Amino acid sequence: MHKYCLECDWHANTEDGCTPEEVSKRAIDHFVETGHAVDSIRLPPPVVIEN
Repeated sequence: MHKYCLECDWHANTEDGCTPEEVSKRAIDHFVETGHAVDSIRLPPPVVIEN
C-alpha cells in the first residue's frame, strides 16, 4: 500500500516495513496536521478470485 499527498511530497508505504494500518494512521495524521488531501495505491494490486 502506498499513500501520498496530493499537495506536497509527503508519502508513506508498506515497502518501508510499515503495516497497512501504520501507513493509514500516518496518512490520517498528515491530513489532520496539514489539511492536505491524501490518495492511495495498493501495491501489488489485489488478486481477483473467481468461483
